[in-house]
Amino acid sequence: MVAVNRPIMQSEFSGSYNYKTNKKSPMRWVLSHVLRNSHYFLLAISLQIIASTFQASIPDVIGNVADIFINGLMNEGKLAKLSLTILWYGLAAGGLMLLRGAFIEVVSQRIERDARDELYSSLLGKSLTFHDQQQIGDLMSRAAADVRQLNLMVNPGFLLVFAAAVNIVLPVIFIARINIQLLLVPFLYLIVFFYELKRYVDRLTPVSFQMRMEMAKMSSVLNETLTGIQLVRGSAQEHIEKMKFLKHVKNYEDFAIESGRIQARYRPILWLGLATALGLFHSLFLVLNGTISGGQMVSFILLMQMFRFPTFINIFALLFFTLGRASAERILNLITAESLIDENRDGYKGIVTKNVRYENVTFGYNENLPVLQDISFEVKMGETVALVGMTGSGKTTITKLLARLYDPQKGSIYVDDIDLREWSLESLRSQMAVVEQDIFLFSRSIKDNITLGMTDIPLEKVIDAAKLAQAHEFIMALPDKYDTVIGERGITLSGGQRQRIAIARAILRNPRILILDDASSAIDSKTEDEIQTAINNVLTGRISFLITHRIAQIRKADLIILLDKGRIIGKGSHEELILTNSKYRMLFSTFDEFDQKIN
Repeated sequence: MVAVNRPIMQSEFSGSYNYKTNKKSPMRWVLSHVLRNSHYFLLAISLQIIASTFQASIPDVIGNVADIFINGLMNEGKLAKLSLTILWYGLAAGGLMLLRGAFIEVVSQRIERDARDELYSSLLGKSLTFHDQQQIGDLMSRAAADVRQLNLMVNPGFLLVFAAAVNIVLPVIFIARINIQLLLVPFLYLIVFFYELKRYVDRLTPVSFQMRMEMAKMSSVLNETLTGIQLVRGSAQEHIEKMKFLKHVKNYEDFAIESGRIQARYRPILWLGLATALGLFHSLFLVLNGTISGGQMVSFILLMQMFRFPTFINIFALLFFTLGRASAERILNLITAESLIDENRDGYKGIVTKNVRYENVTFGYNENLPVLQDISFEVKMGETVALVGMTGSGKTTITKLLARLYDPQKGSIYVDDIDLREWSLESLRSQMAVVEQDIFLFSRSIKDNITLGMTDIPLEKVIDAAKLAQAHEFIMALPDKYDTVIGERGITLSGGQRQRIAIARAILRNPRILILDDASSAIDSKTEDEIQTAINNVLTGRISFLITHRIAQIRKADLIILLDKGRIIGKGSHEELILTNSKYRMLFSTFDEFDQKIN
């Protein structure tokens, strides 16, 4: 069957989120998350507009009170009514702002939740080629700190920016209602204000981005140091690692100080003071000319003071906004990073029953440096193939291609005579189990590590699998037995114990294809014999790939593939290769000596 060329995808796995987002730019991406909560968002901004309208109405009422006093028209009833109106407007504005805050908080929390969900699902689906080029600390920083910054970008960031905009538009409208001539000074001020604001944002944005980058670098160094703490302590590298970390701390400090300097040079507050003075002289001139009343002048000055909120608050609001935009860009860069492998949801979903076949497969982690060249062989159901060769010959890479962690640059791999790229990735991988030399265990219970995603598995079956893997005895000696929570990466267990748990996991999965990558390297010969006997019984009717230096296991293989520098230099049974292949004989004697030293 001929393989179909598929377009480059952003992910090989679709996450739990069932919505689409606009990924054309960081702000469109954030907006698409906001619009998923449009009802709460629209309520919040509507309440802000209404609350600000009440606030902008208060200067007009105060102006009427001033006119009563200026004109000597004392009327206690009217003054009481106007006082109650001011009280009502103030209470209404305050109450509406409380509701506005509650609604926008719902939006911001949901955006943080959904963005983290989308990012996490995207990272799970990225190909290993992508992950090979990433630093774990940087990914952690983006998934934690950057996603959190999106929350702050919306609340208080966006909320304050929108409130500032409303508190610019409404005073202009109310001033125009008093007298159109009074707009002269406010318009001049707003021209200067927006010019200064643009300069402020243009200078703050790159600094904010650098701050996020340095934060990520600090996280990367910290994660790397803590992960390798045994090596750091064992080789007395504490001082060197500390200096590395302090270098990034100093860089972050420098950018933070520069951000503070930019904020300190924020000049619109100075211009507002000047505009207020000019507005006072201009309004006095209009009063003297009889164009407006004294009360209207009071209303105008109070409305001018409403510009103080957007002028002052933008120092902080735009900082949240620019930091949020920088975080959104860093997150979106991860989500939209190309993945060469897609999950092919609509692909073939059958049960593996026939064979695995490699045809002229060439692959390299770097396209210019091939690890495998022109690999061809076939393994049928019920057979075991042993991949042998010196370190770096490409044995593990062959099995990674079968799991479709990578795709070949040339040639094809077929499972049941169907190109691997035509299979549904979930269906294919669900029928495979891999036991590697470097076992990864999660910081969960023993049972959870054995079942690993398989739900509703009774404890009896878990125990049966553990017994076959010779793990039951040491598990029962642990404090909480199968409920014992092990340390991160299984650090609290020995290498042999970790491998036996991994073998139990493979047995429980009942796979159609099993890959054992030097899976018994940390097990003594007596335990290995017991495990091998159990595995041999379980593997009947399955396709098995075996990477090992153990002679007893190699001899039992139906097919042995001898590799050297990524090429097949021998293929056949043990007896055939011993008779016909000098390099196999040489390698076999090397393995024999190594095996004897271990045992």
